[in-house]
Amino acid sequence: MINIIKVKGISNSYPEEIEGTNEWYCSIEGAVETCDLYEAEEIFNMTGCFKGTIHHLIHYPDAKVHSPFQIQENVYVGKPIWNNGVFNFLAVDFQEKLIRITKYIPENKKIEIITELSLLEVEDCYNLMLEIKPLTIGRSGNDGYYEIIWPEKKKIAIGKTETVLFRDEDKLYLSEWYEDPEYHENVIVRDIKTGEIIEKSEGYLLRLPNNVYWKI
Repeated sequence: MINIIKVKGISNSYPEEIEGTNEWYCSIEGAVETCDLYEAEEIFNMTGCFKGTIHHLIHYPDAKVHSPFQIQENVYVGKPIWNNGVFNFLAVDFQEKLIRITKYIPENKKIEIITELSLLEVEDCYNLMLEIKPLTIGRSGNDGYYEIIWPEKKKIAIGKTETVLFRDEDKLYLSEWYEDPEYHENVIVRDIKTGEIIEKSEGYLLRLPNNVYWKI
């Protein structure tokens, strides 16, 4: 017999599993649920108002909902990053022109601001996101570079079809797609300091709990 549990506190959105943990899911809430950060920025720039978006956290197996944020006009809260027992969020306040990194501790339901940066430090919010570890704000501007915004400032040349997967200390892991003639992907590892390719191999990486990645 199946066990259907009513999740209280969210509605009209489909929970997605959070990479790196098998205990937590997230559900987005907002007037424009499907928009990403860059689209939210465009809406604000064109209209002067973005109605806001947040993420709820749902714990398995008890289905308890954690809502660290309240919806605020002109504030976009990105998808949570699981980081060794806590959650990190990237939030952008378009009105105040601020980028915030926050930390949420589920055990005590406490949220903290780790750092605030001026939104003027980035050209735009295209592919602006958090990476781990260490916690990093990065941006792939589709201009042949991956730009580290925080905690350091650096640009690394990458290929036209490369997408950043995550950072591991001084190594940057990327996925590269190509057609020859069928669609394939490579995993590329670059040195953060030099940008040079350390390793390149065909396949995919999937993040699992306890800092385990499957290479397929």
